[in-house]
Amino acid sequence: MVELFKLILVFVLIILLIQRKISIGLTILLGALFLGFLFKLSVLDLVKYMAVAAVEWPTLHLLIIVLLILIFGELLKNLRSLENLSSGLENLFRNTKLLLIFLPATVGLLPMPAGAMMSAPMVEEVGNRKKITPGLKMMVNYWFRHILEFIWPLYLGVILTASLLGIHYREVILAQLPLSLAMILGGILFCSGKIKVEGETFPSEKKFTENMGLVLKGIWPVLLVVGLNLIFRMDLALALGITIVFLAFTSKVGIKRFWGMIKDAVTLEMVVLIIAVMIFKKIITESGAIETIPKTIAEFGISPIFAIIIVPFTVGILTGMTSAFVGISYPILFSFLSPNGINYGYMMLAYGAGFAGVMLSPLHLCLIVTKNYFRVGFNEIYSMLLPASLFLIIWALVLVLLGFPWGKIG
Repeated sequence: MVELFKLILVFVLIILLIQRKISIGLTILLGALFLGFLFKLSVLDLVKYMAVAAVEWPTLHLLIIVLLILIFGELLKNLRSLENLSSGLENLFRNTKLLLIFLPATVGLLPMPAGAMMSAPMVEEVGNRKKITPGLKMMVNYWFRHILEFIWPLYLGVILTASLLGIHYREVILAQLPLSLAMILGGILFCSGKIKVEGETFPSEKKFTENMGLVLKGIWPVLLVVGLNLIFRMDLALALGITIVFLAFTSKVGIKRFWGMIKDAVTLEMVVLIIAVMIFKKIITESGAIETIPKTIAEFGISPIFAIIIVPFTVGILTGMTSAFVGISYPILFSFLSPNGINYGYMMLAYGAGFAGVMLSPLHLCLIVTKNYFRVGFNEIYSMLLPASLFLIIWALVLVLLGFPWGKIG
């Protein structure tokens, strides 16, 4: 019980630092140091574990992937790929509800901070023509922007999950596919299903082939990365590197301009975050703290499912960041998620609960910026957001209780 109390103290410290606007990377790093101190690691051991975690290949590999994704996103933004994609989709669709789902969802193919702001103007324009309320426009844009975060291999949450649990992205994607389906269904039930439109007319000055050309022009670089990684099983870092070089070359991006994109995309904060997450994992494993939660739960007869839901959900709602709930809670829950091999059902449930917390968090950057953009009050937002987020957790929990997964994954 004393060991669990120490772990709770570490958790409280992390939350307090986050509330004081300390960067999440530095917060996790300080949490790792405090944890090592509480669990009586010597200064020499602490320094050794931190140094090893910072330079070992899994950390460097993860760091390379994340930085390449940031550069890739900046390149696509500069080449106006998303503008082509959204323009083509709007001209192709003749159904308002489907269009309002696909516009933010396609923007969701590219991870970026406050990404919902990229699709907000498009949703606003379509919604105004159809006289849709600001609350519904905001919710449609916010919710469907995030439906791919469970399965798209360019998202940091998926990458961190694979790295921390030592599995391939394909395993994460297959296990968490039901969560994306739940997001789509929940969004329809509690959000887009409430949209009432009359007279489905859309202005289109381009032919079908021209619109498809715009869509393909906008999306082919993303599909190339995913295809190389998932179909040809190429390492994600290599797939990203090849695509970035090919895209920059074919688009005739000069060296000076390309270097400017790299400087805009790569931040010290992101580098610190990745290294800090891996250090936290190393310290919590080597200190023996990782064994605290399962021992306490066994001692008091508490279901592991309770911890698997509550810990990620709490971190998610208090930080508003997928990388935070994965990076902080997964090392703590490792004994449940990977007792003798990966428990894919528990992994899915942990991710679903954590992400529900992120979606509900008032610290979530997408929620903050789109709330302000559409000028909607929190009461109106949460009347739709709360039931949809709870639906996601219940969906995952029911699947786990029914024995998910029912076949082999991997």
